[in-house]
Amino acid sequence: MPAAVSSEIAGRIAYRSEDGVALGEERFELSEHAGGRSLRALCEFNDIGLLRDVSIALDSHWRPLDAFSRITQAGRVCASSWFSVGHDAVLVESMIHGAGRVTQEFRHHPPITYLGLHPLQGDALVATQVADQPVGHYTPVHAVTNSTAENGDRGLYATRVCIDVAYLGEDEVTVAAGRFPARKFGLRWHPDWPAAHLWVRREDCVFLRLTWSQIGNWYELVELCERAAPGGTVDSTITHS
Repeated sequence: MPAAVSSEIAGRIAYRSEDGVALGEERFELSEHAGGRSLRALCEFNDIGLLRDVSIALDSHWRPLDAFSRITQAGRVCASSWFSVGHDAVLVESMIHGAGRVTQEFRHHPPITYLGLHPLQGDALVATQVADQPVGHYTPVHAVTNSTAENGDRGLYATRVCIDVAYLGEDEVTVAAGRFPARKFGLRWHPDWPAAHLWVRREDCVFLRLTWSQIGNWYELVELCERAAPGGTVDSTITHS
């Protein structure tokens, strides 16, 4: 039988304040299989006591099929939500502290091609939904998010949003995990917010670095491990503190 997973990428992203103080980290796994991909991410914000657990199933075009998100703060589950992306709509079932069970539906007018559930590796995947455009041209990506707050920790009802994404050119980026050929993007999550600058690995949109003047924090990949299917070879393992 063929292997269930043809390749797997595991990484760790450091969350840093403007002056470099460690605020937390994200550990993620991005797996490829015959039908598409799956992303799992555990995000820890030590400065605000927030834990985010996210899982997203993706098709072969990097578009979401279903997802789950659980937000825990100060030891209490604030919200847990299940997302199902169908042909006509995105359905969301949530348990939200103080509100109980909440059912929501978002019709595909225009089509929703992305779920913004706030892990940084998930943010990086919005770049997969932008067709070739002139450098600096912002393209709308229609999405559903579980929070419109900067850190994804407030207003935990699903909301329809439009994310403007611009390709800003090719680059070479050095982060704690190493030096990588990269593509740079601008992300505007809200018309009143400044654009964030995102760098992803050129071939597969693995998160490398993000800076955003809205909150002053910055984020970088500090650990990367890549594995082929059983019987294959290990492409690379890079570990840094």
